Amino acid sequence: MITKDVKISNMLSDFPQTLKVLIKLSPHFTRLNNNILRKTLASRVNVEQAAGIAGVNLTFMLYELNKVIGEYPETQKNNNGQVDEMNESNNQNNGESKIDTDKFLQLDVRPIIDSGKDPFLEIMAKVKTLQNDEGLHLINSFEPFPLYSIMQNKGFKHRVNNEGNIVNVYFYKDAKKQNVTAKDVEVQQSGFADIEKVIELDVRELVPPEPMMKILENINRVDEKTILLVHHHREPLMLYPKLEERGYEAVTNKISENYYKVVIKKKGSR
Repeated sequence: MITKDVKISNMLSDFPQTLKVLIKLSPHFTRLNNNILRKTLASRVNVEQAAGIAGVNLTFMLYELNKVIGEYPETQKNNNGQVDEMNESNNQNNGESKIDTDKFLQLDVRPIIDSGKDPFLEIMAKVKTLQNDEGLHLINSFEPFPLYSIMQNKGFKHRVNNEGNIVNVYFYKDAKKQNVTAKDVEVQQSGFADIEKVIELDVRELVPPEPMMKILENINRVDEKTILLVHHHREPLMLYPKLEERGYEAVTNKISENYYKVVIKKKGSR
């Protein structure tokens, strides 16, 4: 049975007939006809998030998807209403003061998506250029629900403003809910405090064995005064023996589901 947590890419792989159902439910899903977008965007989005993006009732969507594969959920068919709860939980406008949009760098990802490409790398590149007092104004044709958790892990909150077919998402720093810094992690979790340099490496969007290869490629940059802080989507259990062989050790801190911070240091460092 297809559930709300199933990734769209997995569903389409196991049940190709569900693509027609998605396209029938919303024109937003016609993008899945593009093989590149299907491999990239669909791998990050589950059924619940896809329903929110397209503005389709989740219960009805699950009913139709399971019907086409011969599985009927217990919930009765419901073709009314919108995904109000999801929109409310992701739209953080309520009860908050107005933000200063003059300090937001603008990025319109619609042309990128229309060209058949995944805008994720362009978004992350833009985020890296932001100063402490700046935010990101993302312009899209749908709400980027999977991006919210990634930006939250980077210390950003968001607000959404819909103008017809244009979705404006404003990402800005949340001073009260900043993630622990690399220095915090290595001091609090690892017990060594004489580090002068922190090298950060994000491998969350890479597929195995690329994360391990990327880490080992950068390991020679770590010395007695330098640590490597890796942002990973899981605990890299297979990496530990490789580090041991090379004279390094790691401490892993789980930040949230599908997000781990791995601090790698040279043995003997304090």
